Amino acid sequence: MTRVKQTVSRKAPWAAFGAVMLIANVSCGKAPEAAAEVKLAPAVEIAEVPSITGKVILKGADAAKLRKVIDVGGNPFCTGHGDIVDSTWKVAADGSLADAVITVRGSQRASNLPAAPLIDQTKCEFVPHTVSIQAGQEVRFHNSDLTFHNIRIARYEGLGKGSNIDNFGQPSRGDENVKTFSSPGIYRLECDVHRWMNAWIFVHEGAHSAVSGTDGRFSIPRKLADGDYVIEAWHPQFSQSITHTVTVRDGKATADFEFDFANAHPL
Repeated sequence: MTRVKQTVSRKAPWAAFGAVMLIANVSCGKAPEAAAEVKLAPAVEIAEVPSITGKVILKGADAAKLRKVIDVGGNPFCTGHGDIVDSTWKVAADGSLADAVITVRGSQRASNLPAAPLIDQTKCEFVPHTVSIQAGQEVRFHNSDLTFHNIRIARYEGLGKGSNIDNFGQPSRGDENVKTFSSPGIYRLECDVHRWMNAWIFVHEGAHSAVSGTDGRFSIPRKLADGDYVIEAWHPQFSQSITHTVTVRDGKATADFEFDFANAHPL
């Protein structure tokens, strides 16, 4: 039987990454300052075997009331795709919460990685809205729209706080950029042209991380040796993460997380 203990972390999740800071004051069109070199732990081969699975729930909220259609200000290109729904909350009728990032503390970096994940700008939205990668991994940014987009990247340091580290334009359909994220932390993406567009990149210390889907479910896709682990769930609408202590036996464990809407950032 898996042992699970849930607690709310007193420490903001981004505070754990204070050892190395990538800080640059970036404005539109201005090149970012050089980032400090980051020394990463050696990568090892880690079998692609699901280890910890579970579900993330949001309690205390009416999912229908959280659904908000974006006012795109009459933008002729963006209005042509129908309603654009605010991506702040993705909650199913049963409370299943998407876009929560679940990580395992002390995770190793994997050498056997798939291709760099893609974040697309399509129909005036970032897709997917939340990506989790390991430190040192690349992310591809693509523009699939027939309109000008840009991508501003800021290192997130709490509600209303952050340091811009990069900003590049993608004026044409098919434009693509690749960026390496060497420093663990949380990064927010924005398009200055279409202000409602935003997304998140969670850079974990290692390969043991996952993002909950629209059904709230997640699966850590890497092998873990039997033993006790601290796992953490983070969602951008909460200042504090939730932690569990789980026991992996025969390579498997389950854990569910429950966020309380009463503790969310004000709408």
